[in-house]
This record gives sequence, structure tokens and C-alpha cells, in this order.
Amino acid sequence: VLCFTVCMFQMFSFCTNRNTAGGEQMPVASVKATPIIQGDIEDEISFNGSTVYLKKNPVISPIAGYVIKVNVRFGQEVLKDAVLFEIKTKESKALESAESTSGDFGIVKVQATSGGFIDELNISEAGGYVAEGGSLCTMVNNKDLMIRVNVPFEYNSILKKQSKCIIRLSDNTSISGSIFRVLPVMDEVNQTQTVLIKPETNRQLPGNLNLTVKFINEKHRQAFLVNKSSLMTNETQDEFWIMKIHSGNLAVKVPVKKGIENDTVAEIISPALSLNDLIISEGAYGLPDSTMIRLVK
Repeated sequence: VLCFTVCMFQMFSFCTNRNTAGGEQMPVASVKATPIIQGDIEDEISFNGSTVYLKKNPVISPIAGYVIKVNVRFGQEVLKDAVLFEIKTKESKALESAESTSGDFGIVKVQATSGGFIDELNISEAGGYVAEGGSLCTMVNNKDLMIRVNVPFEYNSILKKQSKCIIRLSDNTSISGSIFRVLPVMDEVNQTQTVLIKPETNRQLPGNLNLTVKFINEKHRQAFLVNKSSLMTNETQDEFWIMKIHSGNLAVKVPVKKGIENDTVAEIISPALSLNDLIISEGAYGLPDSTMIRLVK
């Protein structure tokens, strides 16, 4: 009886140890998974730029005389043919008396030759004398507004006339734009080329405004995409892999070649994947190959 009891105890201990060892070899991890996505992805590149007005229209006095009326203020928007200044000739001023003054005799009205806004105001109040050809103010027009960007020559291949871009302003708003001209001048020290971009907006922007310009460097259509959280990498970020679910409850490590990525998804160039494949999106970090898993919502 004693011998039988000892044998039964040894058999029970052996089964218990074997089950424990098996449990250690096949741990069950709770993970979340998402299917492969197929779609387009773009590789964007950004450059710093600033606004510049290519043309400034000076408004000059056609005669020598005294400014008797100033109808504009600095920064004011004016329409074409608007009367900006009124100037009385010095001869009329000399003959001016209560008896001889009549209406607009001897007064010259200076009009805006185009619409725009006052960028510089040299004469801000009436009473002053101005010489013939003297500068009264300077106007700029929104149609002459450009974005100036200095682009490294290595990106010359994307600098094609009419190429589209996105202009990001410092107030977190965006407007569209297109390349207007690539200047055939290279900065000798920085090896950058000046590019002029035409913003596609009627919004009035000040000169020397710093902003960011984004170009599409590369675009892949109908690529296989995974969530950014699904892509694992080593410390040197020269090896990448995903954890694919096999047979419903087994996570298999699959080395991959990464393509374009953005803030949310990454492109998988190889190996070939299927739209039916499930990839672990949460819980894959540090997960060994061939791990038993349990899917959770």
C-alpha cells in the first residue's frame, strides 16, 4: 500500500510539473489587432519660407506744391482711381486770398493707378511742401505677393513650374500654392536655390511673414499599410517587423521592409501581404515570436 501511494504521488507531481512547464512555454497575451489597409500614401517634405512683395508702386507728386489734403492712412486698402492726395501749386498758394480763391483752382488730385494697400506713407498730414517727383507713399498689390523659399539642390527634381504645394501659416491655417518661378541662382555657401511660390488666396498677407511650405516628394498608390503602432523596430531602427496573427491565436513575427510613413500609418513594401491578414496593433511591443494570444476589443 505504501509503495502504491508513493508511485501515485510521483505520477501526480510529474503531470503537475509538465503542465507548469507547458504553461511557461506558451504564455497567453491579450492584444488588439487590425487588418491590413490598402490605399495611397505620400512622402512630404517641408521648407521654411517668407512672404515678399515683388513689386512696390511708388506714388509721386506730379507738381511742386503744398499738400492740402491726405485721404489715406498707413496700411489702408484703396481702390484704383481713388484720390489719395490733393496738392495746390505753389503759384496758386502765393496768389491765394479771400478774393481770388475759387473752387479747385490750382489743385491737383493724385489718384491711385491700381488697387492695393499703403505700404509706406511719406506724407501723413496736410500743410507740408513737396517737390515735383517727390515720394508721397508706396502701394503694394496682393497679386504681387509671393512666397520665397530656399530649397537645397538635392530636391531640384520636385521643383517644377506649376507644381502644387501647401502653405502653412503661423496661425495654423493653410492655403494652397504653386511654383511660380525657380530662379537660376545658387547660394554658394548653403547650396540652396531660390523658389518663388504663388499663394492661391485673396487673403491679405503682410510682407516678411515666416511660414512653412510642404511639397509632395513621393507618392505611392494602393500600397499595403499598417497602423504606425503595429510597426516594431530595433534600437538602431535598421530592422522592422510586424506581429501577424496565425490560426486565430498565434502571433508570428514577420520581418518587413518599410516604405513611406506618416503620423498614423506606415507602408509595407515586402513581403507580400493580404487584406485578410490581421496585424497586432496594441500589445505587440516586446512580444516574442510564436506567442499564444487572445484578441480583445
